[in-house]
Amino acid sequence: MNHRLYRILCVCAALAVCGCASRRAVIELDARHPAIRQTAHGTMIGDTIVRPEEVPEYLSDFAVPRDRTIHILLDNDVRDLRPARILMAHIAKAGYSRPVLVTKRHAEATIVKKQKKPKAKPAAPPRKIRYLRK
Repeated sequence: MNHRLYRILCVCAALAVCGCASRRAVIELDARHPAIRQTAHGTMIGDTIVRPEEVPEYLSDFAVPRDRTIHILLDNDVRDLRPARILMAHIAKAGYSRPVLVTKRHAEATIVKKQKKPKAKPAAPPRKIRYLRK
């Protein structure tokens, strides 16, 4: 009987530990890592598709200040900005004053050889000015 009780307690403890070890979602709202994305398929927070009306609720759950800039990443496949504008309207209606649309920045660099400066021509000697006599 004690072995059964011991096993049940071990299983319950393991379930409790696994439940507590689950990952807590984090919202990052800076321009480098915006958590809110607008794709061609809809609005996403992290990896979850949500309705635009639900975004202010997520922001309030994570205690995001109302005056904080909220960066919304536009994916490259977005052609129509109406859903993004609707999302921004819902965020503004909830009292958040600074929603901003951002895109991924792309930069390229090319290594080039240092170019040699052309040799400067020697300065011409000053010319004498001739005046006409009257």
